[in-house]
Amino acid sequence: MPPSKEDLISIVQKHYDSTNAFMFTTGLTPEAKRLDSAWKKWIQNRAPWHAFRYELSRALPSHIIGETYPSMDGGPRCIVYQPRASWTARSNWDVVGCVSLLAPVYFVYGVQWDYIDGVRQNFSANFGQPPPIMAEPVQVMTKSIEKTFGFEVIPPELANTPVALYAGLLEPHETTLFHTLFTNESHNIP
Repeated sequence: MPPSKEDLISIVQKHYDSTNAFMFTTGLTPEAKRLDSAWKKWIQNRAPWHAFRYELSRALPSHIIGETYPSMDGGPRCIVYQPRASWTARSNWDVVGCVSLLAPVYFVYGVQWDYIDGVRQNFSANFGQPPPIMAEPVQVMTKSIEKTFGFEVIPPELANTPVALYAGLLEPHETTLFHTLFTNESHNIP
């Protein structure tokens, strides 16, 4: 069972600013220092992450596996790209698995995009069911995260809980637990 909504809100409040005062300082706020410290700790021991990536590559040999970990996010993200042979002009779907550095929780979602004139474009996050072609990568991603990290999935309803915090370019009226635990740019993948 994942931590409660109250526990998660308390955790993210320790890592993100609730006022815009940080915009007017040259140093890191105490909250930003704690987030930075979580990233430094993760960087020092990435062996579990590498084992997770290896497991995905082994289980999904026809897919390309990527990753991204901007230090302003709440954790790293792993991407399973739709095989190029199956790309269409509209509604392609990559799988993104997020592992939080702040709490023992994860989230898996999709990024939809179009392939027009030889360019991937119109990226948007999709928290719904994947198309049949990407159902297996979602299942493999979920099982691999749980096996490697022992984390619990956070349900979308809980992930969408508003929190009055600044996350990246998001202001308090826009920010949710998802943005602080995982990423404030869910559609942005390499």
